[in-house]
Amino acid sequence: MVHLHHTKNYEEFTTLMKKLDDANQKSYVVFTGTPNETGKSWCSDCVLAEPVIQNQIELNEQLLKDVNLVYAYAGKREEWKNCPGNPFKTDKRIRLQFLPTIIKWGTLHKLQVEECLKPDLVNMLFEDSDD
Repeated sequence: MVHLHHTKNYEEFTTLMKKLDDANQKSYVVFTGTPNETGKSWCSDCVLAEPVIQNQIELNEQLLKDVNLVYAYAGKREEWKNCPGNPFKTDKRIRLQFLPTIIKWGTLHKLQVEECLKPDLVNMLFEDSDD
């Protein structure tokens, strides 16, 4: 079973990741735009990627057993677009440039923007056992 987490901001994200790191738990992070009042991300690519990612999680349920999947909200549109000091962009562990981005936490393995829309690439990221 995949353990699903949502973090609303950078502080929540870093607190959660420290806890998961301290427990030596395998994690994937999906960085996405913060949802608006409708519950959808302001980022249209993030909205398109969501069902692709969810479908691959369901297809890889056995492979992802006891894995954490963290949805990290990187900010509202203005916070993301107009703030070069956004902590997700400046954190040396992340250096987030694009939304959506999926990272196999603690590795250099990641998918960005249109790569997140390709089921085969998302599947490859989840199947990758190299740490």
